[in-house]
Amino acid sequence: MRMVHGMGITADTTDVLEILHKNRDQHRSIVKEARVGYMAAAEKELKARLKELRSGKIVSLSFTLRPPQDYTNVYEVAIRTLQLHKEPTIKLTGEQVRNLIMDEWEWTHQFLLSNAAFSGEAVRYAATKGLSD
Repeated sequence: MRMVHGMGITADTTDVLEILHKNRDQHRSIVKEARVGYMAAAEKELKARLKELRSGKIVSLSFTLRPPQDYTNVYEVAIRTLQLHKEPTIKLTGEQVRNLIMDEWEWTHQFLLSNAAFSGEAVRYAATKGLSD
């Protein structure tokens, strides 16, 4: 993603915290749904392999399912940092606005695409960011 270098803003700390909480909660919701979907897909795959093995068939036990990604800790660190900030306003660089406010991180694309395999919410959110594949 392209950045406008050298730009920054002064933002209300409370507003930034509110946006971060909302972004974190959406992230958690995607992860929660993706984990449920992953567990169902993994169980289905394992049962199919076990059935083949029990029938005497020799099958590969390598799997292509990738567990859902979770970056909740990134939000938690940012939230805690802002909670410790003593001023009513905070200066943010363009990149910090992109991450904290717009919820666009270096890992956003991969997070949404990998979790979209198990989460309809990830699919919908990716579409709002123009990341549909």
